[in-house]
Amino acid sequence: MVGSGEHVHFINDPAWAGATADEVLTAVGADEDLSVVFLADRVSMQAKHHPLLAVTLLTQEDCVDDEDYEQLTEFGREFRTIPAGVHEVYANLSIGNLGFEEFAASAHGDPEGIYRPFRMEQ
Repeated sequence: MVGSGEHVHFINDPAWAGATADEVLTAVGADEDLSVVFLADRVSMQAKHHPLLAVTLLTQEDCVDDEDYEQLTEFGREFRTIPAGVHEVYANLSIGNLGFEEFAASAHGDPEGIYRPFRMEQ
């Protein structure tokens, strides 16, 4: 699934089976509005919570400087999220409320390495 602006495109094509994240990023890289891609890979299909792989398309050239890029990728350029987290990630990135690195940090802090949507304390 890829999101661009206010559009989300689901791609379900066997031709992409086994494609690497880099191959997918190369294929969609021309879309300047695209900042994140969610991939359902082998891990997604076999793991208990079916965590999708969220991968940023932002590169070092897209950042203000090297320090900005290092902050963006401190926890890597990808993380896993349960399907229920996709909307939260996409919506917050779209409006600039949270950055990719904040979601990656949350996933990094999870015992299973998976981003789970924020929960409001009641």
